Amino acid sequence: MSIESATGAGFRVSTRVILTAPDGTVLHVGGDRCREGVERWFTPGGGVEDGEAPAAAAARELYEETALRVSAEALGEPVGHGTYVWFLRGRLMVQQNWYFHLPVERFAPRMLSDIDYEKHLTFRWLPVEECGSTDGMLDPWRLVELVKRLRDGDRPAEPVDLGGSYGPRFGD
Repeated sequence: MSIESATGAGFRVSTRVILTAPDGTVLHVGGDRCREGVERWFTPGGGVEDGEAPAAAAARELYEETALRVSAEALGEPVGHGTYVWFLRGRLMVQQNWYFHLPVERFAPRMLSDIDYEKHLTFRWLPVEECGSTDGMLDPWRLVELVKRLRDGDRPAEPVDLGGSYGPRFGD
């Protein structure tokens, strides 16, 4: 029995890409689209399609969300993983995130996705200390610690467990 059939919850695997610039900033995508009006900022990424390798999904999503084209090989292996839980139109959603890291020069990202929700998102290069922070909520809460390690050249041999996080509900 699957999680979906046992609980009615939705489950998906997703990838996120931590883009770090030499000035110590990290690219975030976000806006104020959640139901409670809380402004959220997160790293670029999205769902893994059937039969798609996580690194390939991360490279595809990075292009769709920022117009930055990179190969799956350039992303390497995941540096972290975590679980994100939220409600979408009253349905519990559970998302397994795999995080990749790519050092880049700062650039002006642009959204190429034609998904309505994503068309309204904006970009910010945030200092490492603000990585993942959203009005006092960390998403996920261990992300800052990992980003500081990556910034300092300490790439983990195995993906770091970033724990779980939750999000506000999106429109019903």
